[in-house]
Amino acid sequence: MESYGRTVIVAGYDEAQLLALYPNDLEKLDNIVISILQKSKGIHETNKEETQYLKGYLYGVQDIKKKIKHTREEINNKTTENWVWAFTEFKKTYLLGKPIQYVQLNNVSGSEISKLNEYVRYDGKKAKDMLLYEDALVCGRGFRYTNKNKRYEKGKSPFENINCNPEDTEVVYSNRLGNEQLFAYIVTDMQIPTSKTDDRGQLVEPQLYQEYQVYFRDFVLTYNDKGGTLKRVKEPEPLLWGEHIITEYYLNKKRISMVEIGKPLFDDINYLESLDKDDMEQFVNAILVFTNATVSEEDLDDIKNLGAVCINSTEQKKASVDLLQGRLNATDTQTYYMRLLTALHQILGVPMAGENGSVTYGDTGQAKLTGQGFTSSGIRAEGDVTMFGVADMKTLEVMLKICKQTADSEIKTLEAFDIDNKFQRDMSENLLVKTQGLMNLLACDIPRSTANSVVNLFGDPNAITQEQEKLFGPQQSQQGNKSGNNGQNSASIKDEANTQNNDIVRIEQTNLQNE
Repeated sequence: MESYGRTVIVAGYDEAQLLALYPNDLEKLDNIVISILQKSKGIHETNKEETQYLKGYLYGVQDIKKKIKHTREEINNKTTENWVWAFTEFKKTYLLGKPIQYVQLNNVSGSEISKLNEYVRYDGKKAKDMLLYEDALVCGRGFRYTNKNKRYEKGKSPFENINCNPEDTEVVYSNRLGNEQLFAYIVTDMQIPTSKTDDRGQLVEPQLYQEYQVYFRDFVLTYNDKGGTLKRVKEPEPLLWGEHIITEYYLNKKRISMVEIGKPLFDDINYLESLDKDDMEQFVNAILVFTNATVSEEDLDDIKNLGAVCINSTEQKKASVDLLQGRLNATDTQTYYMRLLTALHQILGVPMAGENGSVTYGDTGQAKLTGQGFTSSGIRAEGDVTMFGVADMKTLEVMLKICKQTADSEIKTLEAFDIDNKFQRDMSENLLVKTQGLMNLLACDIPRSTANSVVNLFGDPNAITQEQEKLFGPQQSQQGNKSGNNGQNSASIKDEANTQNNDIVRIEQTNLQNE
C-alpha cells in the first residue's frame, strides 16, 4: 500500500455558527452534523485503512511478506529487518524518555505548579505521552481525550488523559481563516446480538451498525445508523469545561508519518536481506548438472541417500557432473545495504552508531556526538518539540479548567499562559560548556533568571532562581570592589573567566592535533 499522510476533514462553517444553534435549534444542528459525518465517511474509512496498515508495518507486517519469486519458488525467504521499530523506539525515548515538566513563566505560585506536576505524574502522563508520540510517528497523528477523573478522591488526580485509537477518531476543522476546530468524533463499530435462526437452523448474523460520539466544546451528541439512516439517539450531554476535550497531535501539516517517508528504503532493505538469504540457501542447495549422462528419478534418490554418483563416459562423449552455483557479490551487496541504511538515518534524523556507514570527526565527546548524528537529531527533535508542545498546551488548558472546578484540587489561580511545558531531552549534554557559560553570564551582571534559562542546564530555571535567592539573597552587581566573590573586582572576575576560556580552547586544540 502506498500512502502519503492522512486527509484532514474540513467543513464550511465556523465554530460560533454551530454553537449558536445549541440548545435552541437542535434540529438544524443535527442536520449540519449528519451532513458532515456522511460526507466525511469515505475520508475516515481511507484514513482508518491506512492507519491500520501503518500500525501493522511497525509490528513487522511489512510488504516483504508478499514477495514473489519466479524461479526456484521453493526457496523464497521473507526476512523483515524491522528498522521502523528501532527508529520509533529511539525517537520516543530520546524526546520523551524523561517526562514533560510544567515550569513557571511568570511570577505565579510555585506550589500550584508543583501540585500540577504531582497530578500529571499520578495520571501516568509520561507513558501516555510516549504512546501518543508513537501514534504521531507511525500513523501521522494521535488523539487525546481529557476529562474529569470519574474515580477522583482527594490525593488523586482530578483529571484523566486517555489516548484515543487513531483509526477510530477524527477532528473536523473549519475551512475559514485559522482552521479552528469545530468538533471531534469517535466512531465505534457496534452489533445487535440475536438468537434467531434461519430456515436451516443456523444462527442469524448479528446486525452491525456504527455509533458516532460527537464532541463539541460545550456538549456531546450521539448518533448511529442502527435503523439504516444516521440520526441522533440521545439527548445532548453538557460539558463543563468550555474547551475541546479531544485534541489532535501531529508533527507536520500533511500528517505524514515517519514510516511513509522512509517506507521505500525500509522495503528495499527487507528485499535485499531476503535475496541474500535466498542466495545462501540456493548455494547450499545447488542443482546437479549432468553432462552427456542420463539419470533416472530413482538414481537421483540414490544419489541423495548415498551422497555419491557413478556415471558412464566414453571417449567420444565425456560425461561430467557439476553443481550449478552462483553467488551474489557480498561486498557489493553490503555497500548497497549501507547506502540504504545511511540514507534512512539521515532522512529521518536518527543517529547512526557503529563503525560502518557512520561519519566521525574525532574522538572527543562532542566530535562523536556530531559525527554519529546526535547533534543533528537534537536539532530535528526541536521541530517535534514545537508541534507536540503546541497540542499539549491545549490539553493543559483542559486540565487546569478541571482542577479549578474541583473543590479540593489546590489549583485555583494558575493559567496556561503562566506555564511552559519543558521537554527534558538531555540537560547534562555539554555540561562543562554550559556551566562555564553560566559563570560568564553571571560575571557580566546578567540577571540570574535570564542566565539560568539561556544555558539550558535546568528543567525549571525559575525554580532554580528562587532557590538561589533563598540561599544567597538578591543578586548583587559584580561591578565595584565588593561583588560577593570574596572582594574580587569585576576586572579580576573577567580576567579569570578569560583564562578559563583560553584553557578550554587550548584543550580543544590539543585534542584536534591528537586526532
